Amino acid sequence: MERPQTQGRAVRELAIVHQLAATRLNRALRPLGITLTHTAVLSHLAHASQGCSVGEIAAAMEVNQPAVSKTLRTLTDLGAVTAEVAGDDGRRREIRLTPRGAELLGKAMQAMHPEATVAFGGLSDERLEQLIDLLSEVRERLDEARYQSLKD
Repeated sequence: MERPQTQGRAVRELAIVHQLAATRLNRALRPLGITLTHTAVLSHLAHASQGCSVGEIAAAMEVNQPAVSKTLRTLTDLGAVTAEVAGDDGRRREIRLTPRGAELLGKAMQAMHPEATVAFGGLSDERLEQLIDLLSEVRERLDEARYQSLKD
């Protein structure tokens, strides 16, 4: 098979896996009142020591700022994040994870665990590590391409 066809197959498989996984994970998260998108924002903030602006979150998630603002409204209502005016720029809001948000993220990870077991249960530890390595390579290439496009 030619490289373009093989890459097409890979893209199709990624798209199908994404759809199937997102549906199952969102269903698992529903009792917590959050979605996979909310979980992704909580996870991003958990790794940001100084908090983030709405624009920084939007850039990291590759979505527009209104979409992030909508997600943050829900997380703020749940007490999972705080949004305060940044000390150095009154136009910018600094978003931070609260202890409740960290707890909610932990519960989300627990809620998604059974679905991860369904997805990865048939893989040996070695094959799962290989999958993680391959996906990390793809993510790194996409991140590099994103950063390059921002420079251009």
